[in-house]
Order: sequence, then C-alpha cells, then structure tokens
Amino acid sequence: MQIIFENKKLHKPKISVILLDWMCRESFHIFRYLNHQTVRRDEYEIIWIEYYSRKPAEIETALQESIASNQPPIVDQWIVLGMPENIYYHKHLMYNIGITTSKGEIIVICDSDAIVQPAFVESIIKAFEEDKNIVLHLDEVRNVNRRFYPFNFPSLEEIVGEGCINFKNGKTTGLVDREDPLHTRNYGACMCALRQDLIDVGGADEHIHFLGHICGPYDLTFRLANAGKKEVWHENEFLYHVWHPGTDGIDNYLGPHDGKNMSTTALRTKQTGRILPLAENPAVHMLRLHSDDIAYVSPLSLVIPILDLKHWIRMPQKIISKITLPSFRAKFLLYMDLLWILIKQTIHKIIHYSGNKATMKRSFLLKLQLVITFLGRMWQNNLYTVEACGKALERLQNNESKSVSIYGTESVARILYQCAKGLSFEVDYFYDFDSRRKKFMGHKVLREWDDRKKGEKIIVAYLGDVSEKVETLKQIGFFEEDIVTIQ
Repeated sequence: MQIIFENKKLHKPKISVILLDWMCRESFHIFRYLNHQTVRRDEYEIIWIEYYSRKPAEIETALQESIASNQPPIVDQWIVLGMPENIYYHKHLMYNIGITTSKGEIIVICDSDAIVQPAFVESIIKAFEEDKNIVLHLDEVRNVNRRFYPFNFPSLEEIVGEGCINFKNGKTTGLVDREDPLHTRNYGACMCALRQDLIDVGGADEHIHFLGHICGPYDLTFRLANAGKKEVWHENEFLYHVWHPGTDGIDNYLGPHDGKNMSTTALRTKQTGRILPLAENPAVHMLRLHSDDIAYVSPLSLVIPILDLKHWIRMPQKIISKITLPSFRAKFLLYMDLLWILIKQTIHKIIHYSGNKATMKRSFLLKLQLVITFLGRMWQNNLYTVEACGKALERLQNNESKSVSIYGTESVARILYQCAKGLSFEVDYFYDFDSRRKKFMGHKVLREWDDRKKGEKIIVAYLGDVSEKVETLKQIGFFEEDIVTIQ
C-alpha cells in the first residue's frame, strides 16, 4: 500500500468522503463537484482509494495544478493499495481502509463517478446536527441516455430530462415507493454515518460473500440499524449518475444475491439482528477494542488481511468444467439440479411479485425482460454456490477425509452431494434437525447425533451466517475442527 499524497494541513474536518476505484473509472469529474461546495474546504476531506496500482494522470495533473495555484488540493488522501490484478476487488476492504485513515467525525461512502450539487456536504452536516443517532442515505437519480458519454458535464436539467428513469416531481422513484424500497432505492450510492458508530459495529464486513460486484455499504446500514441507529433517507439532496459502459458490472465476481443484485447475506442480517461482521478487518478490530489504549502498532499496518487474499484470486469463468466429476452422467445430473433449483427460485419470485401492483402494471415485454434478467443473475448466483461447494470439498480432500456428513437438505446440500462424486471420500448421512424428510438424495436423514460418527467431518450446507448452525452442531457433540463451512 502506498500513500501517494496526504494533506497534512487538514486536521479535524467534519466529514470524510471515501471514493473508490479498481482500475474502472474513465472520468474523474466528481473531484470538480466536491471541490465546489457551499461549506469551507477544510470542513471536509476527500479520500481516493485505488485497489490495484493505477495512478491516473488526470488526478495527478489536477492535484499539481491545485497546489500550484495555492488552492486546496483536489484530494486530501490518495491511497494506492497495489493489489495484484489476479485478485478480485473487495470494496469492503477499501471501505475499511477509508474508515481507518479518515480524520472526519462523519464518514461518507459515495459513488465515485456521481455528480453532486454544491450543497451536498452541507446537507449531510445539517442532517447530523439535527440527529446524530442516524445512518443517512442519499438516493441517486439515474439517466441512461448515451449522449452524456464520454462525460461532458451535463446540467441538472439535462440529467433529469430525456433518459432519466427514476425521478419525478422532485423525488426519486425509490423515495415514494412503499412496496419494494429495498430495490427501488439505491442503497449503494451514498451512505453516511458517524465514524465511531462504524467502528463500534466492526466496520465493513470482509466476508467472501461481499467480494466483487455483490456488495455495498447497506450491509453497514443494516447492522447499524440493529445497533439502534435510525435509517434515514434525505428528502431533498441527491446524487446524479449518467450512463457509461459497464454501469452494472461486466465479468465480475458475484456473491450470493436475491436476483436483483442485493446481497442475501446482508439481507439476512435484517432478520437475525446481527451487529458485528462475519469477517472483521484486523485494523478496525484494533480500533474497536483498543480505542482508549496506547497503540504500539499502527492500525494501518494491519488493514490488509494478507491471509484472506488467497481466497480472493480470480477463478476461471467456466466453473463447472473445473470440478472433477467421474462421468458425463454426473456432470449432467449437476446441471439438471441447477436447472431445477433455478425453476424453483423463479416460481418463488413470480409468486412474491404477483402481489406487487407496480410490477403488475408494467407491460408484458418489460415483465419478460425482468424475468430474463432474474434468470441470468440467479444462474450466476448458483454457479457461485457450485464454486463455494467445490472449495469446501477440496479442503476436505486435502485433509484426507474418508467419509463426511452434510448438515442440510436444501439446494446447497444437493449441489454439495453432486460435486462430491468422484472424490476420495463418500457422503454417509444428511443431518437436518428441522426437516421431516426421512431420505435425501438416497441417503438417510438424521435428526439426532449418531455417536458412531464421532470424529467424522460434517459440512454445513448453508451460505451466509451459519454461526447458529455451527453452535448447534457443537452442542450435540461435533468438535469444532470437524465442522466445515462453505465460504
């Protein structure tokens, strides 16, 4: 990690704006908008974090020009992580680096190619002056007309005009939606919270489910809400975004999601009430537990979790072809199981949205487009599950296990079983303490621990937070070292 530039004259700004890049940004217009705000420039800092090694000449030139003209620097901290390009990007790691290095009382995690109005920073400051017990979001107005690419500094009137898809009568579609605001509001555009509050909940979750495209600050929002903070959406201040190639991500790693690119791991947090992350960054952990102690080690020296990087390496696109199956028939059965799972997911989604009036009012072609998009996303999601199952089974094979059991009798268990064919061990039993099934995939389903299986490995066939299920297995007699989870 390299700090290219640091504004050491800035000491106690009210706000720290965290902007991310992973060699993807073509335009750096946000610097112009952020450097022309209604509040003094020393009241907020701008932090630019590059995941890989790129150092855009546009930023360097603008920075040198601002310094030469005795103006405040366009960026206060410019950090380049220097990650190898065969590692998937992890936005949550970059969030944590921003939290760790920030000087402001309020953290703003913001879309780094957005357009903001002059009162953007002032509006955030006022919101927290009125109530500090909040996590604040600003929605994003989006225009899909391609006439603004390459970026040409359109006016506000142009952005909300032809090509605008979610703005009417001074409000975004999401702000007025009462049926499905989780998906009509842009939870990833701009999230603001007190720095100390973010540290208290353990910072951004660096679990592998948030690697790549399926991620965002909303996981922090949900956990802050579980900790007692109020989720608030600003009614009058927005971000603005215009079309550019790759807006929705291209060839990115996709963790588990709900078919609309919202992380199911994050959504499950709303149900469980969990506050701390599944995978806490070491630097944030240090800040959370030792905030009042003398620090003998800089948190910044701990911020990149070196041991986790091996799990973030880019995988080949053809996942199933890389899994060793004993025959064409075994691979065919795996595909059939994936297809059956996809059909069930689609039926469930159609039933769920059949009661949504806004969805039902849409034209047949638009409904068909939504279904096709959902099918594509869920197929990618299911391929992720195959990859995760393959990695778990590979760990077992490396440990020279002779036999294993599987905890669970749903879709993940089905995929695990098919992927295990041809390996050096056999699946003996399925455990499911809540299911009424007697058999699954031709094997007996146990509802209580079989003492004869003591010392055998067991795979927890669930994605997301499995802490309760692991605890259940430990209580009935499984040793922790024999419990394998899917990552």
